Amino acid sequence: MKQKIKRLTSYIIAVAVVTGLTTLPAFAAPATVADISIIPGRADFAMPGSKDVYFDFTVRNNSVEDFTFDKVTMEFSETQGITNRRSPQSGVDVTITGSADMLISFQLDVSNGARPGARMFEIAFDGEKAAGSFQLFILEGAAEIPPPEQPPGERTYRPAADFTHSLGGASGFSVGRENTITFHALNRGDTAIRSAEFTIELPEGMSVFNASTTSYVGTISIGQSVGRTFSVMVYDDLEGGRAYPVKIKVTGLDRGNNAVNLERTFYIPVTGTGSGLTRDIVIENIGYPEEASVDQDFELTFSVRNTGSQSIRNIKAYAEIPEGLLNKSNSTFVIDSLGPSETQTFSIILSAREGSSRSYPIKIAVEPLSGATGSEVVRYAGIFVSGGGEARTPQLIVSHYSYGGGSVMAGKEFLLNLGLFNTSGRELTNIKVTIFSDDGTFVPVDSSNSFFINSIGGGSHYSKSLVLAAKPSAEQKTTAITVKMSYEDSTGGAFTADDTISIPVMQVMRLSVDEIIPPYECYVGSPGASTVQFYNMGKTTLNNLMINAEGDFDVMESNSYYVGNMEGGNSDSYTFIFIPRQVGPMEGKVIFTYENIDGDQIVYEVPFVFNVMDMPVWDDYMPDYAPQGRTPWALIIFGMAVVAAVLGIVIWRKIRKAKLSKMLEIQELLDE
Repeated sequence: MKQKIKRLTSYIIAVAVVTGLTTLPAFAAPATVADISIIPGRADFAMPGSKDVYFDFTVRNNSVEDFTFDKVTMEFSETQGITNRRSPQSGVDVTITGSADMLISFQLDVSNGARPGARMFEIAFDGEKAAGSFQLFILEGAAEIPPPEQPPGERTYRPAADFTHSLGGASGFSVGRENTITFHALNRGDTAIRSAEFTIELPEGMSVFNASTTSYVGTISIGQSVGRTFSVMVYDDLEGGRAYPVKIKVTGLDRGNNAVNLERTFYIPVTGTGSGLTRDIVIENIGYPEEASVDQDFELTFSVRNTGSQSIRNIKAYAEIPEGLLNKSNSTFVIDSLGPSETQTFSIILSAREGSSRSYPIKIAVEPLSGATGSEVVRYAGIFVSGGGEARTPQLIVSHYSYGGGSVMAGKEFLLNLGLFNTSGRELTNIKVTIFSDDGTFVPVDSSNSFFINSIGGGSHYSKSLVLAAKPSAEQKTTAITVKMSYEDSTGGAFTADDTISIPVMQVMRLSVDEIIPPYECYVGSPGASTVQFYNMGKTTLNNLMINAEGDFDVMESNSYYVGNMEGGNSDSYTFIFIPRQVGPMEGKVIFTYENIDGDQIVYEVPFVFNVMDMPVWDDYMPDYAPQGRTPWALIIFGMAVVAAVLGIVIWRKIRKAKLSKMLEIQELLDE
């Protein structure tokens, strides 16, 4: 498209020159790659063996004219070990309007054998590279950093680490289930830890599931945080309702080749009192008549089987009998113990009451008894009862769905698992299912939004997985997806049904902060000030944004600045005042605290270091022949300038706070 417009422009100019035309058609040429700026966002490093590494970039059109392209790529100077899984656009014209931004994302895989170090790359649109180069830094592999040569006994290193942990389940480990625990070690010492290894020590009754208790890390640099995740199996005979010690160790060598041994013990709660390993339970061999008659008994049978390698205790199997059917036997069965590969079969006698002919869905479930752990296992049976009236419409419904978590990210792909259930006792055929969102938030990836099913038996389930993507500009909210179904019954009758499912969409929160620039001069005991610019480069609001500065300095008043709710695309600045305490480096940090849409607090810290000098002694610079008792005007002028600067900053801050308070009061009045 761009090349065609360029050729057309050249042709018109040539015609004008030849024919002596004095005017040309009035139109503006589109923006070119030279008008495009690339602003890096998420991720600039990866580990060997990483899968689905996402790189975010903001493409800014600096021209007032539109910029159109149909392919964008990452051009690496060295591609060894790097595979581009997916580019954001390919083969479809995309337009960035004048003076607008667009977020693009790349998806890469990094192989285990990728060479560590920086890899330079550029962004190209339709093969033309934009200005600026970027780097992907591949972190440590198996290579070791040799220790520096030092005279014996010259220095003693002090390795140290801060340990944190997180659990796969918020309430703790569950008896009889596989659990995960993740440890992070932050190197707080004065030496890198070489040949580092993570080792987990578990109490009796727990073990690492299908893996080693030791995980090799490599080199942990000073200030670097490294984490490892272990899957833990809790055995059935371990008493629940108490906490157990779990120890994590980091071992290795310091820069002087001395052994490093750091450890921390965490106490992990274990819930439940017995086995409830329902993830190894299956309900099978469900038997019932295809059609039952009113006032005639019929039998419902099913089997419960343990597919695991351990016994399962304290569970119950039951059937929920819907209104309209009479239960003539026991429908709840307690299973004290079910051994590996063992099966138990159950039977329930039912009868249908008088009424219209219809299909009755019966829920068959296995769940832990009170106090045990595990999740419910469910199957359904659909029994059609004839007699007493006309048959009702067979129903095909969405019985369940999942999408991999509590929400999906805008601009990202996700897997939608859809479960359909035939509630009738008759087979349904020629089934077409179409999914769509009214506002176009969700689109299918590499497939159609429809799929075909030959048949679903009466009372049977059917599952289908589809890869969808939420568009990058999707609004942060819960969005509905319509599931439209058309099908036929055994008599050839055609039917349709619609269901609606809901999926929440989240936007990436992107707070960008400029570099903190130190003042031209900093003196001990003399007030100074620094200003930093910050931007909300995401599409979602940063709620309750508060900024403060802390460090090795004194303050005359609070440095806190309450921004409030900062909407996407907005920018602001923060000024803080400090009084250095001593000569040399003055370390500090600017702390940004805000909340996401779920109310979770997020803390972002930006460190800085200012060089502080001693206050100059002006008498040392006066000539020896200076008359005695002369007024030190230079010192007085300097002092007055400092005082004026500080007063100006203080007054400006007070005016700004007063304006903000006034705005908040006005907003409260409007809200009322």
